[in-house]
Amino acid sequence: MTTDARRAGAEGPKRILLVAPNLSRHMGGEALKALQIHLELRAMGYQVRQVTHARVREEMNRDHPELDIVYVEDDRFQSSLHRASIGPALSLLNAWQLHRLAVRTAASFRPWVVHFTSPISPVLPYFRFPDFPVVIGPLNGNVTHPPAFRDREPRGKAFGSRVLRPMQWLLGSLFKGKRDAVILVSGGDRTMQALRLGGCSPDRLVPSLDSGMPDALVDREPQRHVGYNPSFVFLGRLVAYKGCDLAIRAVAAARDQAITLDILGDGPERAGLEALAAQLAISDRVRFHGWVQPGAALHDRLRTYRGLVMPSLAEANGIAFQEAMTLGVPIVCIDWAGPQELLTAADAILITPDDVGSVVARLAAALDTLASDSVAANNFATNARNRALATGFRWRELLARWEDVYRRAAHLHATPSQGNQR
Repeated sequence: MTTDARRAGAEGPKRILLVAPNLSRHMGGEALKALQIHLELRAMGYQVRQVTHARVREEMNRDHPELDIVYVEDDRFQSSLHRASIGPALSLLNAWQLHRLAVRTAASFRPWVVHFTSPISPVLPYFRFPDFPVVIGPLNGNVTHPPAFRDREPRGKAFGSRVLRPMQWLLGSLFKGKRDAVILVSGGDRTMQALRLGGCSPDRLVPSLDSGMPDALVDREPQRHVGYNPSFVFLGRLVAYKGCDLAIRAVAAARDQAITLDILGDGPERAGLEALAAQLAISDRVRFHGWVQPGAALHDRLRTYRGLVMPSLAEANGIAFQEAMTLGVPIVCIDWAGPQELLTAADAILITPDDVGSVVARLAAALDTLASDSVAANNFATNARNRALATGFRWRELLARWEDVYRRAAHLHATPSQGNQR
């Protein structure tokens, strides 16, 4: 048991109830982060119980039978919403089912704190949880596309941005769970603004990193770049806002025709991206590898590249950026949203999102520079890793800061006059 865990235990039961829709290594960043939080808290000596959805039961029983998990079961109504693709109604139903099971579980488990680790959107509703201290987050959202790329923004998202103020007021009035909780916020001012519009008190909003990094990753020797290396990587889901098409166009526009791009990830845009590479006559230099299992093998692979090229146009945060910073892999990205929270011009090549033509040209120039200039590559890599270490990317450092938030939530719950009235 760690000193921090003993200190927490002295102040209250050393039990944490975690709540998240998904817990998985195969379902994207939110589900992976939720799993990592559970594992790290257990490693710190906490007794952890998890509420999540039954869709992950098979994976958890296979890979983590030691975890204490309570599952929300599907019913016919939920299955019908899935088949009809009624997203908002399904999200609300999922939130209510998780909440209801979490309330029942907390009544018997008697946790020190209930921590909803996802969903991370500052807009989605949370229900009131009256009998226990609640922490939510880190929340991260309210991300729009850069003005020059608004034509790429999905119509639903563009509409949501226009009605954010009245929608947040309405949801905050109907669903007051976030008002009662202490909220971890990783999206900077844009997320803070959305939460304040929903009626959340600024006194209950706590800045935080979006995610931590495992010890095994942080303790690796950083990559040292020597000589010429024309190999680059894109890592992420192949969805429109990730901007993978911009990275492919940059490979075609680069002066150095030996530059290659490995695309690690899968998604609905893959066929169109493959067609784009073929149209640009660079299919031999843009290689699609599909989804890659997170973990040590992926980190070994990332260290072979000269840089990570991730021109995402609406990235809330990006675990891939944190991994690259920690490993010493130079980053080329758009100077917008999540990357702005993590990086400066000394740590990465940040591309101003003026328009498609200028972005592609600057991405191509960045590839040419990094491929041939190992000194520049090492400078970016060293600066980014130093920033990661100074910020405290290690999971146990991040969770030690969250322990203070847990204590604050417990204190506010015991003395509600100091926070929002219950």
